[in-house]
This record gives sequence, C-alpha cells and structure tokens, in this order.
Amino acid sequence: MAAHHWLVYRRRSLKRLGSARVVASADVSDAVQLERCLALLPVGVTYDVVDDLGGKQSGRTDKRNGWAEIARRIAGGGIAGVVAYDVSRLARNARLILNLKDALEKQGGVLRLGTMPDIDLTRPEVQFLLTSLAGAAQLQADLDSARMVGMMRQTFETGGHRGKDPMGYTSARDDKGTLIQPRSLVVVPEEAEVVRRVFALLACHPLVEVAAILNREGVPHRVPRPWTAAAIRDLWRRRDLYLGNVTSKRGLEVRPGRHEAILTDEVYRDVVVGVGRRRHSKGPKPRTAKRTYVLRGLVFCACGARMRGDTRVSRGSEWLYYQCPVADGKMAIVGPDGELVECHARRLPARTAEQAVLDAIRTFAVPEATMTAARAELARRLRQTPEATGSAARDKVRLTARLGKLADLYGWGHIDEARYRADRAEIEAGLAALSEDDRLVKFDRTRALVRTLPEAMAGASRDRLQELVAMVVERVEAADRQLGAIVWQPAARPFFATSTLGIWCPWRESNPRRRP
Repeated sequence: MAAHHWLVYRRRSLKRLGSARVVASADVSDAVQLERCLALLPVGVTYDVVDDLGGKQSGRTDKRNGWAEIARRIAGGGIAGVVAYDVSRLARNARLILNLKDALEKQGGVLRLGTMPDIDLTRPEVQFLLTSLAGAAQLQADLDSARMVGMMRQTFETGGHRGKDPMGYTSARDDKGTLIQPRSLVVVPEEAEVVRRVFALLACHPLVEVAAILNREGVPHRVPRPWTAAAIRDLWRRRDLYLGNVTSKRGLEVRPGRHEAILTDEVYRDVVVGVGRRRHSKGPKPRTAKRTYVLRGLVFCACGARMRGDTRVSRGSEWLYYQCPVADGKMAIVGPDGELVECHARRLPARTAEQAVLDAIRTFAVPEATMTAARAELARRLRQTPEATGSAARDKVRLTARLGKLADLYGWGHIDEARYRADRAEIEAGLAALSEDDRLVKFDRTRALVRTLPEAMAGASRDRLQELVAMVVERVEAADRQLGAIVWQPAARPFFATSTLGIWCPWRESNPRRRP
C-alpha cells in the first residue's frame, strides 16, 4: 500500500445502551468527528475510516476492534498517518496513546488531532503537551470509573436495582416513556406469573425438566426463543431479587430492595429445600475401606526414600505394608555423582512394624528418677544464663510494639492490604510461639506426655495411635523387611533411650514362613 494512505479513527462513548437516542447521547457525534478528521487530511491522499461505534467500547482498554485494526495496519507498514478528533476520542489510557504515537513514528507516520489542527505534534514542547493530555484523558476515565462505582454502591445501599430489567419486572416510566428517577422496578403481571410457575416447578423438577415442561406447555419466554436449562438457571440465580431483595458481589451482600416481591416466603422456602434435596439425591459417595497406617510418613527406606502405605487384597482378606517407592519403580533418587540409586527392598509388613515401634515407646522411656534429675539440671543451667530467661518477655514486648506500628502503617496507606495481612500473620505466629520458648514448661509438657503414653495407647484407635506416635517419633529406619533405629522427636529425646530395633518382619504376618 502506498505511503500516502491515512487512517481516520472514530470512537463513540455510549451513555445509554439500548436507548433509541443512543447516538445522540454520545460525547461527540459520528458526523462531527468525521468532519474534523477529514479537514486535517492532506490533499489527494487516500484514507480508510476505522470505527469503534458499537457496544461497550471503553477508551481505557485495547480490547476494541477498531483499535486492534489501527495497530495491525500500522504494524503492517504503508500508513502515512492517523487522525482522530482528540486525545480522549483516541483513547483514555496514556500508555495506549504514547505507544501508538511511538509505533507511528517508527514507521515514518504522524498523528493529527482535530482539536489541535495547527499544532505540529513532532515538536518537543508539543510532545510534552500530548503526554499531559494523555494523562489527563486517563485521569478523567479513572474519575468517571470511581464515580460510577460510587453511584452503583449508593444505588445498592438504597435498595435500587442495577443492570438490565430482569424477567418479571420493568423500569418505571412516565406517560411519555421517560425513565423515572430514581429508577425503580415495577412488576409485569404476565411475566411474574411465568416466574412463579418456574419456581413452583423447580421445587420438584431439575432445570432440564422445567425447561421441557415450559416448552411443552407453550409458556412464552420474554424473547421469542425456547426455554433452556441456562434460562431457568438464570432465574434461579435471581431468587433473592424475586423475594424483594437486591444483591451485590454475586450474592455476598443482600439488602431489602425498593421493588415488590414476586415470590412469597413459603414458595421461596419450598424451592430452596427442593433444589437442596436434589443436590444430595444421589446419596453419599460409595464408602471405601479406610486404612490407617500408624507409621504413615515416619518410615524411611535405607535408600533414603520415605516409604508409602500399600495394601494387597485377595479373597476377602487384606494385608497392609510399607513399600519403598524407589523399589516399586514409582520414584527415582539421584546420587551425589548424578547416578540413579537402585533399591530392591521388599515390602515391610505394617502390623509387625507398628507393633514393634509401639512396644519401643512403652519400654524405652527412661526411669522417672532420671527425668527428675534431668529437669533439675536444666533448671540449674537456665539460672546460670539469666539473659535467656527474660528473652521471651522481651520478644513479646518487641512483637507487640511491631504489631501496633504495622497497624499504623496500614492505616496511613504506606503498605497495602496484602502486605499488612502477611506481616500481621507472621507477627501473630511469633507471639503464639513465645510460650514454647520457656524450656522448663516445654520439658514438663513433654514429660507429662511420655508418662501418659502407655495408658493412652492401651485403648486407642489406629487413628489415635498415629497421632500419639507422631508426637514422639521423628522417623523409623528400615531396610528390606528389617526395622532399624527409631529417631525420636527433638523434644522427646531426653526421655527415651537410644533404640535400635533390629527386628525381622516376616512377609506374611499370618504365615511367617511364606516368602516371595
């Protein structure tokens, strides 16, 4: 295409979508924009008119068909320039305007504006002016957006409806057809009967069946089209509206509306109960056998992999094992030299291994006299380091003060909500953990746990046994059906002797001599 070809861009800001006076409600008419733009074109050039005149064509976004066409044509080359009525008609986004101007200049093209016909936009001082105008256009768009959000919020808080007229209602108008302000909804009797019919059917029928019944009975839709499940669902989602309420944030906020209700409380309650019943009508999911592995997450193979629970079922019986994922081919481990580590460990029978660990917990606890002596020694050492005993109190004062300062920073606007929530959670976690800093308190708590463990394990379920074991055991080492050492939790290590089990676990608990 020749380099003398121009593009004329028009964009209309629609104020009342759907109104008969939609064109007249634009900021600047289409004809005025075209007239001003054509007056700026050099004599003898060719041009194309690119429009963004329909739908919600916001100047703040590049998601516009006309704008996308302008960008595509400029990138393709051969465009001598782009002319628009003014900066705000071109876009209400400073980034979009400046990027367009930069793309034009790289192709040797120019930008002209109808409101600035005699100004050379290539001059440095004019480029600064253009940048200022682009920022002003975006500021105006941001202010309009904030004003619209505030107006919509005020409409909701006063019980007004926002959006299109829902089925069953229409906006109140005077004798001349002019919308009465503030806007309010009035019931359309024939549509209201359809809405009541739909909700009466929803109490007993799913969406698809309701649509089929309405189509079979010839019940008219607001628009000339058949009823569908999606149309019925749309009415169901507006159930609060038909009860006389208005909603915001997809139903998170509900307030009494200014319009008359179409549904009664009794009908609303019946349909909610009916829909809720159908959601659970299929019954609970099939129950599967729950298998609890007491040492879940605690057993480690000699190759270093954490062993996983594995159940084998045959002829109505089941056997529980701990299986190494490396030996089972479901996991790979890379050695220090980059080689793959091989493992051929066989499955570890769960019941035998669990019983061995439970017996170790019961029998490996140190005598009570040893615990008492250990506590006295801990107290003596703490008294020799007085600065340690007051550290918890000092940390509490420091964290509390930091929490107050954080609230001030958020209130002053120096940090955003996400940063405030994250830092506050961190501080509160630190405050909650301060009680754990007292070593004597922690020692006494663990000591009481060790004392009561045998009694607690005596009548505990497998789920409870799993919790109790995890309180004192950090890991259990195993190697090819051979249980090795138990590594106790750091807090529990003073209360248990070093335990090396060295127990051979047979392949079948019911038949120890049977091996693969």
